[in-house]
Amino acid sequence: MSKVPNTPENEAKCVCPRCPTWLTNGCPKEKNELLYCAKGKTICDLPEAGCICGACPMHEEYKLDGMYFCFRGAEK
Repeated sequence: MSKVPNTPENEAKCVCPRCPTWLTNGCPKEKNELLYCAKGKTICDLPEAGCICGACPMHEEYKLDGMYFCFRGAEK
């Protein structure tokens, strides 16, 4: 199980839709992907175009130590 609970409350706090990488193409929006730190890595083909995971409320709340969860997968 991931460190970050996959809950509607955490989805509401998620900053993925403002991330430069997430915004590079329409795939994550079409697939309704977000909260990668809880759910796992993307199925979309995305370039590393900038990461704002460190600015996400979950990053501090759950003491996450990584970035680019869309590529690395859920925080364990």
